[in-house]
Amino acid sequence: MNELTTLGFLDRLLRRREVIVRTLQHLEKERRQVDENDDWLDQAAYESRVALLDNLTDGYLKERLETDKAIVRIDESRYGFCIACHKPIDAQRLEASPAAEFCVDCKEIREEFYVL
Repeated sequence: MNELTTLGFLDRLLRRREVIVRTLQHLEKERRQVDENDDWLDQAAYESRVALLDNLTDGYLKERLETDKAIVRIDESRYGFCIACHKPIDAQRLEASPAAEFCVDCKEIREEFYVL
């Protein structure tokens, strides 16, 4: 992978990270509002809203971690290579998922044996 391509992915990852951070801040604010609101009609509605916010937060935290790890791989000149087999990750895969850590083959093997 050439330096220009890598810089393009770095730019995409940094922009996505900014969106993730803003979204996490919004979810945190929303969660505080839910907890401070004492006008819930029933406990089930409250619990449903909290569960939704918690699941969204967990997903964005996971994505932020994956994005941060990809940025570190760029800094260490390891970006674009599978962390399992060390072969290049297909460019189309990186276009679809810039934070991808694994090539398609290693990803399929992991999904077969592990619950992600």
